[in-house]
Amino acid sequence: MRRWLWIGVALFLLAGLGVYLVSTSQAGAFDSELWKAQRGTGADKNPRVGMVVELKKKHLREGMTREDVQKLLGEPDQRRGTSEVYELGMSPVGVSYEYLVIDYDGQGKVMRFRVTRS
Repeated sequence: MRRWLWIGVALFLLAGLGVYLVSTSQAGAFDSELWKAQRGTGADKNPRVGMVVELKKKHLREGMTREDVQKLLGEPDQRRGTSEVYELGMSPVGVSYEYLVIDYDGQGKVMRFRVTRS
């Protein structure tokens, strides 16, 4: 019984490592022009999904104006109330579709940004 428990734990850890390796291997340098060129393509294998990690770490900031964000990312794929949505394509770790959602306050400044899945 104990042996099966250890095998289960080992498999769980290996699966977690696999998910981590797949998700980090998708990370790439952010390229503003390439990002903008993907608007409206609906591509499952969208290069944006690999750029979003660096984008969130180095380029997007709370307090940025909507104008500055659109200079960086171009027009959004969708607008939902005070939020703008950029399609990222298929998740590298599953079958869901991913989106970058940027929420703005009443003055048009970034309140937060996040990746969501559907």
